Amino acid sequence: MVKLLHAEELARMAGVHKSTVLLAIRRGELRASRTAGRSARIAPEDARAYLRSRNRVIPPELEARGGTVQVAVLTDNPDVLAVVQQAVPDGSELIGTADLFESLILVGASTPTALVLDLDMVFMNPMVVLRALRTTTNLRNVHVVALGVRDELFGAARAVGADNAVIKIDQKTLVSLLAKVVDDAQKPMVS
Repeated sequence: MVKLLHAEELARMAGVHKSTVLLAIRRGELRASRTAGRSARIAPEDARAYLRSRNRVIPPELEARGGTVQVAVLTDNPDVLAVVQQAVPDGSELIGTADLFESLILVGASTPTALVLDLDMVFMNPMVVLRALRTTTNLRNVHVVALGVRDELFGAARAVGADNAVIKIDQKTLVSLLAKVVDDAQKPMVS
């Protein structure tokens, strides 16, 4: 799973005070996401760029893992998270937790190949989330799989940008669909 860094962690790696990192964020020199509590979270790629700009060594835990295909999940249900964890193909990385707000930050800070969206979220309208995903530059081309239990939501999800819709209890279809998407992403492009 992709781990976002706290400002203190990046400051320790860069050999500076936490306020220096926070000032860089405020000045726009360092991109960061904000949690619901307004704490700054920095994506690994942004942390690497910050460390390079300060001529600091990139620690092994921040080294880019080239070639790893990422599959994201947006849900507030631990059972749905478990289903998606089991369906993610070997060799790919899962982004997201059962904490929907944390998952939204993680997804926004990365560019996954596929995203599984729970259509039965309690605290957010999944169609609004899907519409927002399709208007976000780095997520516009993500393969979205809508996961739900009601047929009427499948049509609505497809209308606002879902590529596929799968019923939650159909683990086999979800596994094969994610395997195909990940496999297609790993194939070299022919020009």
